[in-house]
Amino acid sequence: MSKQFDTLRPYLTVLRLRALMETQYRAAALGGLVTQVFFGLVYVFLYTALFGESNPVMLRETITYVWLQQMFFRMMFSTDGELSSLILSGGVAYMLVRPVDQHRFWVCRDVGGRLISALMRLLPMLAVQFVLPAPLRMSLPDGPLAMVQFSLSLLLGLLCMCELSAITDAVVMKTLDKRGISAIINLTMMTFSGNVIPLTLFPDALQTLMRYQPFAQALDAPIRMYQQCASLPMWALNVAVQLGWLLVMRVIGRAMWQRRLNNMIVQGG
Repeated sequence: MSKQFDTLRPYLTVLRLRALMETQYRAAALGGLVTQVFFGLVYVFLYTALFGESNPVMLRETITYVWLQQMFFRMMFSTDGELSSLILSGGVAYMLVRPVDQHRFWVCRDVGGRLISALMRLLPMLAVQFVLPAPLRMSLPDGPLAMVQFSLSLLLGLLCMCELSAITDAVVMKTLDKRGISAIINLTMMTFSGNVIPLTLFPDALQTLMRYQPFAQALDAPIRMYQQCASLPMWALNVAVQLGWLLVMRVIGRAMWQRRLNNMIVQGG
């Protein structure tokens, strides 16, 4: 057990240090909080005007979806440019001498940053819910079991996004410019994760496709579990889909990292 812990120690340490570093950006967290509350209210007003009193159940679910969108927005998007800077400056040479699995190391670092950044915005936004008028508030989860399903699904979604980010980093090692791939990934993610329009509002004919594509595993899948406690077979299917995409992205990411590290050209000097 001690030897296994020693093996994991570097990865747990970088996760903890990245999380502590993220807590220093309190002004940025406050600015993000104000932004997310503002956009959350804008979306709520728009959907209230769209549904009116014609479909109060759908309106209630959509308002909850919107607030959960905003609460976990930062979990999907990372602003950590450390690896890109190392690649462009030549500092990546120092990274390569660390006696660690480079892919796992940077994924753990990404997990720490995204998780703490999301929590720093989540807690104040929960407090905001108590001061909003009742029609503008999010609904409570569909029971304690739904909350457990939601939390587990959200964690798996976070890991999926970190593995996707590792794939993006592997592309940057080749292109030396993250703007193109980041713009493509971020636009696709915002659209198909449910961050712009709740995926539950897409046509019924597209629901199966929308629900099980990879980007939906980050945000849409957890929110659906929050709103409706899944039966054991459905819950197992949802988790299996998330684990499946997590495994696929991990295999692709590790293969790309291995190829790039074996053919690394150090820039700068």
